[in-house]
Amino acid sequence: MTATAPTPPKPITSAKDPRFAPTLYAHVGQPESWTLAYYRRNGGYEPVKRAFAMGPDAVIEEVKKSGLRGRGGAGFATGLKWSFMPLKDGKPHYIICNADESEPGSFKDRYLLSEDPHQLIEGMIIAGYAMRASVGYIYIRGEYVHAAERIWAAIHEARAAGLLGQNILGSGFDFQLFVHRGAGAYICGEETALMNSLEGLRANPRLKPPFPAAAGLYGLPTTINNVETFCAATQILRYGADWHAGMGTEKSKGMKLFQISGPVARPGVYELPLGTTFRELIYDWAGGPLEEMKAIIPGGSSCPMLPWTDAILDTPMDYEAVAAAGSMLGTGGVTLIPKADCIVNATWNLVRFYGHESCGKCTPCREGISSWMTRMYQKLVTGRGQPGDVQLILDMSDNIGGRSFCALADACLGPVLSSIKHFREEYDALATTQQPLYPARKRWRDA
Repeated sequence: MTATAPTPPKPITSAKDPRFAPTLYAHVGQPESWTLAYYRRNGGYEPVKRAFAMGPDAVIEEVKKSGLRGRGGAGFATGLKWSFMPLKDGKPHYIICNADESEPGSFKDRYLLSEDPHQLIEGMIIAGYAMRASVGYIYIRGEYVHAAERIWAAIHEARAAGLLGQNILGSGFDFQLFVHRGAGAYICGEETALMNSLEGLRANPRLKPPFPAAAGLYGLPTTINNVETFCAATQILRYGADWHAGMGTEKSKGMKLFQISGPVARPGVYELPLGTTFRELIYDWAGGPLEEMKAIIPGGSSCPMLPWTDAILDTPMDYEAVAAAGSMLGTGGVTLIPKADCIVNATWNLVRFYGHESCGKCTPCREGISSWMTRMYQKLVTGRGQPGDVQLILDMSDNIGGRSFCALADACLGPVLSSIKHFREEYDALATTQQPLYPARKRWRDA
């Protein structure tokens, strides 16, 4: 008789599943969690020993098998990205951690940096070993002063303990790690602008190709990942690829740090499996809304906003399901917009941000976003709207979208076009009667 293959366990898609236990944030908030002594007492730097025993190629295969996708917003397969680095080119290789967390609505990485920095350091050692990189940089947002101090202190501890530098743990692998503080420019979240800034140049994006894996920092092979991505790699090497692949959905595997802001009872960061619904995050973990809601931004300010409906609330928070609903998962920064707020005014707030943060390199962004789009929204919200203004915004968007040098202009158009699509009546009211459907009011947080 032929034996029947065992049924694979059902993937974990809810934090209510008793099999789920937080790992990335397991030690955040614990006394002295940022110290080397605490980290090693809790199994720290054991995953890197496993990596050294496996060999660099096997590490990349393990990350591929885990299904880990980049947690910085794009969701590209991490193991595949690591495999793009040339192996026997005889050149120095670099890895960079993008810790320039500047997307409005995103605030997950700051706690990993300040509360569990050794988890990040270990993940970068593992990545450096896998990609034959001998030097790594952590490019951290300039405003994260406390986090930068913590990460520098952790690097000094690791060096003193022989966990960074020459011949790490007797493996024959050399790896140095440095911290570089940014100067508050959102554009440095774009990987090529980040590399320009790191080289001491103006933080403008570069033309691609060549891509960083071929010609990155100082023209040498470079791979850039997000803080959460490197930390997830540490946990994959700790528990194994099958453990990670057992969480989430078929194409979106593992755990994710979801952030929620706006009028909810418990705003903050929640580590949940991919595939958890918006309803579970908002009601079961964040305690529910404090007032009636109008819209939701699912993944950070650059993601198209969605209307507050049962269908959206029951959408799984994974890359494919959110895309099918008409938006993006992005960084997982969920923002709620109350029904009593004017959607045009809320969108103007985002447009002003992107207009201010444009580097000015290309005409569609410099003239289209920083100038025309910002002034059109200011005209509407200050009671000077005219019939035809909304159509003009749409026409301008057609001329800007897909034509800018980097993705910043398209990021601005995400909330612009989606807010017009779902809440056109609010725009028309300001363009025809010069009166908002939802006047300015005292905000809930000021009550």
